[in-house]
Amino acid sequence: MKTNNKNSIILLICAIAAGVGGWYLSSNHIQKEISSYKSSFESEREAIDVVVAKRNLAVGDEINTTTASIRKIPRIYVPAEAILPGQFQTIKGRQLVHPVRAGEPLMALHISQVKVEGLASLLREGERAVTLPVSKLDTFSGFLAPGDYVDLMITLKDGANKRTVPLAQNLRVLATGTDLDDGIPEKGSGRYSEITVGVSPLYATRLIHAQTVGDISLLLRRPEDESDRFEDYVTLENLIDIPNEAKPEPPAQPKKNAWGFEVIRGGKRS
Repeated sequence: MKTNNKNSIILLICAIAAGVGGWYLSSNHIQKEISSYKSSFESEREAIDVVVAKRNLAVGDEINTTTASIRKIPRIYVPAEAILPGQFQTIKGRQLVHPVRAGEPLMALHISQVKVEGLASLLREGERAVTLPVSKLDTFSGFLAPGDYVDLMITLKDGANKRTVPLAQNLRVLATGTDLDDGIPEKGSGRYSEITVGVSPLYATRLIHAQTVGDISLLLRRPEDESDRFEDYVTLENLIDIPNEAKPEPPAQPKKNAWGFEVIRGGKRS
């Protein structure tokens, strides 16, 4: 009987100890969760400095101290691509490609990745800019835009006839009219009468002279297409590629049967 009482007491003590231990661990875990949540909440609510639009900005506006300012915004409301004050110098002087409202954070996707300071800044090492007149047919109904690549063909006299031959290939369009290759569309940029391309000095001389001896036409091409497929020229003789074949002789007409008497003379029919 005493043994049973002793075992009961031991079990009771163990149960109490387990309960106290469980309560302690649960309470400790809850406290840690609350502390972690408070820390996370405070971190998210912490205000950080962000570059924002000082006023409503439109496409093409330049980023500088008159169009942008620094404002404190709770971290939770700051986009991942927001521009921080330490990054301002990397975007200063660039233009917007998307409009931004006053007070909204400036983000990388709002800003042109190219800093353009006039047409000369678009030229690569050793290139020269040449402007060519174009017709409405050459503008592809407004689809030709700065940054596109084109081939040039020239039609000129070859004696009494004319022929069309390749003039230059894979040329980068730096500008259409006054619209530069800066990623920012210009109002009314679909209407222009000239384009500017970047070429080597030798090709610049060739294009300048070509304008005096023939008519230049444009061919739009894919920028990744590096192939050279102009191996021949076109004249009036080979404009329509149909081989000259001898005309077949007309089929012989069947002879008509003659009606009458058959006369035999000396064993021969006549």
